[in-house]
Parts: sequence; structure tokens; C-alpha cells
Amino acid sequence: MAKVTPEVALKTRQRILEAAIQCLLDPQVGYDKMTYTRLQSMTGISRGGILNHFSKKEHFLSALDGKVFNTVLDELNLSSREAFITSFETAMTRPTFNAVIQLLLNNASHHIAIEQAKQAWRELEDLIEEKLGTEAKENDLPRLLGRSFFMLTTSQAA
Repeated sequence: MAKVTPEVALKTRQRILEAAIQCLLDPQVGYDKMTYTRLQSMTGISRGGILNHFSKKEHFLSALDGKVFNTVLDELNLSSREAFITSFETAMTRPTFNAVIQLLLNNASHHIAIEQAKQAWRELEDLIEEKLGTEAKENDLPRLLGRSFFMLTTSQAA
């Protein structure tokens, strides 16, 4: 068997992570329904090959730490409270942002992913407080998240 170069291993790992992101952001799949079999069919990489890179399901979350969270940050304008509120509301109309918020909300209650989700929320809260103040953190963010939750649950029920 030919030895795999570090470059090939890195590309393989990236293909697996891209498939994992698709699963995590798909409301029909998410963390709970993301399986090695599903990733195998999406990537064409054997289950054993995927397991060589990610021996436990929670390793995907660690490897993606920051990538998914940056999807949220990239959409938010933290130059003022008004800009933050407007950018958050606008971003909620975008499927990817919507999916990331849903992922963070879902994972905040999942026993395996809970620590990564908690950390992401803490980072978001800290950044909002640093840029916009305590009032934005304690009033605006919870209100926007409540609206997000309502939008997510009513759009799924429809």
C-alpha cells in the first residue's frame, strides 16, 4: 500500500470536514443524524478512512471550532447597537446564518456538543459586550435570539 503524503491527508481531512459542515448546517441532518456512513457516501472516502481522521464524532466539532462560529461573526456588524440589530435581523433571512444559529441552539442542549456550543455563546456574548456594551449583551442579544428561535420553530412547522 502506498504511503499517503501529508498533503493528500490534509486534502482528505478537508473533504471530510466540508461534508461534516454540510451535515451540521442541514436542519434535516444536524449533529445527531450525521453518521460515518452518511459522510462516506458524501465524500467517497471509506468509513475506515474517515475514522483515521476522526475517531470520535465529537472530534468533528473540535476540528470545526471557530469555522462555524465565524459564519455568525462574518454576518454581524458590531459598529453600533443599531447596526448589530439590523445585521442580525438581516442575517436571519440567510439560510447559512439561520442554520448556524439553529446548530448552536441545538448543540447547547446536546450532551456531547454542549461545551463547544457554550464556548461559542460565551465568545459571542463577550465580543458583543466588548464592542457594544453590557446593554447590547443583556438586552439586544437575548431578544434577537428569542426572535431567531421563534423564526426557526415557526418556519419548520410551516
